[in-house]
Amino acid sequence: MVLPDGPTTAVTAGQPAMAEPRVAVVILNWCRPVETMACLRSVMRLDHGNIDVVVCDNASGDGSLERILSDAAEALPGINAERQARGFAPFALHQTPSYENAASGQRLTIVPTGRNGGYAFGNNVGIRIALQDPRIEHVWVLNNDTQVDPASLSHLVTLMTQRPDVGICGAKVLYASENSRVQTLGGGHFMPWRGRSIQIGEGLAADAPVDAANVEAQLSYVNGAAAFVRRAVIDKVGYMNEGYFLYWEEIDWAMRMRTHGQYRLGFCPDARVYHQVGSSTGSSDHDIPSLGSTYWMTRSKFRFLRLHRPLTLLTAYPLLFRTVLKEMRAGRGPRGRIMLRAAFGLSMPSK
Repeated sequence: MVLPDGPTTAVTAGQPAMAEPRVAVVILNWCRPVETMACLRSVMRLDHGNIDVVVCDNASGDGSLERILSDAAEALPGINAERQARGFAPFALHQTPSYENAASGQRLTIVPTGRNGGYAFGNNVGIRIALQDPRIEHVWVLNNDTQVDPASLSHLVTLMTQRPDVGICGAKVLYASENSRVQTLGGGHFMPWRGRSIQIGEGLAADAPVDAANVEAQLSYVNGAAAFVRRAVIDKVGYMNEGYFLYWEEIDWAMRMRTHGQYRLGFCPDARVYHQVGSSTGSSDHDIPSLGSTYWMTRSKFRFLRLHRPLTLLTAYPLLFRTVLKEMRAGRGPRGRIMLRAAFGLSMPSK
């Protein structure tokens, strides 16, 4: 993956960062400190100066937190020198979630969550920390296996400023291993009677013409790898549902927002995010996912259907049984059995 060397939008030297809307970027780590640091470095080089960053570690237990803290402290002088040369305030490193007596400038907060409570739990810890600052107007939730184009955040902020009806906005997410191809344009489209979603635009060339309005018309949710959320949405509909350990929390969030009625989903084609896809969970868009990923994907899907689309269970269960039979015939019995356990809310086998 090759990212641009610098910002693609010009920045006037000496421009005060505080003139821009204040954004908090939240990154969740679990046992992937190298990927998290790569993501963090790309975020700290964004051409939008008025950002805070919160990195949370979900009880990795492998020294991740200590390594991220050490690597961040080592990287900060150079990154801050770059920021100050562009007229941006430097980051100050914090290991406490408190915003009391916060100094001026930008905060980089790196903290443990205390336990591995899943994706929604860990990100909610970071979001709550960020929103202690009343100046935060937007939160950008990023997977730790992403890297961002330097101009991406500026494009997102511009769209949200121009379109106050957009509550959650997605980016053009590209495969990091083949960054000429699209993983998703903004997010996905949910097909209720099939109980599944498809990624909008998957496989397109990165520079193929895109009709943003048509994409938005199809959007059922914004991809959780890069979800840009207006603070007012969180204030009105709440945080991500922590009942989902992994997967489907982003469509649950979008469903709750749209039910509220005030906001819609948006897509910003000029915001580019490069995604490694499933480095922490063993999932993949094209290969057979791990048993753990299969379990949580299935369990979370049926949780979502029970909460938001109970009638679709009439078709979802027969489709599940058909899939399980296919797995059995293909010699993947353990995967089929995992699906059944997950769909009926049973725990995942320890081995």
